[in-house]
Amino acid sequence: MSDTKKKIGLFTCVATGIGAIIGSGIFGSLPAEINEIGDAVVIAFILATVYKLAASFPAVYSSSIIPASGSFFLMPTKLIHPTVGLYMAVQNLLQPVLVSVFAVLFSDYFCSIFTGLKGHETMVSVAILVIYGIMAYMGTYLFASINSLIVVVMMVAVAVYIVLGIPNIDASQLSIGEAFGSGIKISSIGAAVSVFASCLSGGTAVSQIADEVKNPRRDVPLALILAPVIVAFIYILMAVVTLGCMDGDTVTTLSDVAKGFMNPGLVVFFVVGGPLCGVLTSMVPVIMLTCAQIQAAADCGVFPKALAKKNKNGVSTGILIYVMLFAIICVLTGSSFGVLMTVFSAVNALSDIPTCIVPFFLKKKYPHACNHAGIKFKYGMIIVLSVFAAVVAAFLAFSAFKALGASVYLIILAYMAAAVVYFIARIKYLKGKGRNLIEELKTPYDEWEAREAECKAMDEAK
Repeated sequence: MSDTKKKIGLFTCVATGIGAIIGSGIFGSLPAEINEIGDAVVIAFILATVYKLAASFPAVYSSSIIPASGSFFLMPTKLIHPTVGLYMAVQNLLQPVLVSVFAVLFSDYFCSIFTGLKGHETMVSVAILVIYGIMAYMGTYLFASINSLIVVVMMVAVAVYIVLGIPNIDASQLSIGEAFGSGIKISSIGAAVSVFASCLSGGTAVSQIADEVKNPRRDVPLALILAPVIVAFIYILMAVVTLGCMDGDTVTTLSDVAKGFMNPGLVVFFVVGGPLCGVLTSMVPVIMLTCAQIQAAADCGVFPKALAKKNKNGVSTGILIYVMLFAIICVLTGSSFGVLMTVFSAVNALSDIPTCIVPFFLKKKYPHACNHAGIKFKYGMIIVLSVFAAVVAAFLAFSAFKALGASVYLIILAYMAAAVVYFIARIKYLKGKGRNLIEELKTPYDEWEAREAECKAMDEAK
């Protein structure tokens, strides 16, 4: 979109990040972890926040220097090597499975409120996917703006839970020190940190739509930092309220806790505005992220050019149809969810490694642009955090693959084999047209080159 009036600002960036992070997960994970480690969930949240901020800094650093929509594909391709980019493109094609999962979660919550629709969950899932597909077709600005409104509703629902809950807290039920003295294992806290870190994930989706942001070198990195910090603070307050207001030693759901200090009408509002809106706000950034990533690959010739053709709203109709159709098919074949999610999680964990090491290559190829980042960072700190994030990503990838069964390995191998066959055919086809795909992928990104030249001029003028 060339019209800056149609681009999103810092508020919408942060709201999109918050929406991507706050999903239905926390509403189930918080009670489960409280039952496991009690008051120590507060410490677990703090540790998870520190880890997620450290792990997000490679993306924060890169987006403050050369932001671009689809950077998940573009940066590994242009800065590391095209073959890495081809792998990222393959992984991107699996992203719609997450959209389908959010649709199923939405139908579960929706049908639990509107009981007359029980038994028609699949229909509800498909309906919400169609509705969101239509909204996405109308453009990123409108899509993100609607999402921001839903985020506001969700935040109000969570605020009601916190504000009404705080006066009802029983201080005697809050004692972090006693939690550590009650025999809780460090491994249990570590497991909780892992769960809460997942609950704080998703905010990097903002960096994938940088071209839609008014001031991307400032707003995108700020959103990447502010969104998880704001959400973590909210989560800690939710944890404190839950610990202080829960009846007994265990808690089943947050709505059960809410019944202790809310009237029935507010409880329904909390369920609708919390878990239900949480699912919707998570779905929007994933759709935007997936379309942006596939768009970037198609623009570079990895996928057919026709797929990248945009409508008058700046949306690639072909890509959007692929994403939503893939999600609908997953919904209609629900029995394959477990396998699809396992495959996606393992492959996605592996793809995090290249994004973590991008800063090493960025400094080498665009030194002058690095001197004029939208937000200033100490390069040594970025390197330390990037190494830390890459090591953790490698460990998570190893753990995910280790948990896979033989049948899942076969599915991954079959998918990768099909991808290799496609790329060989694509490279051969383009070669017949007088094009060399690998060399084209190596070609520097014009906007990054222009930024480097601009910054070099500024440095030489000093």
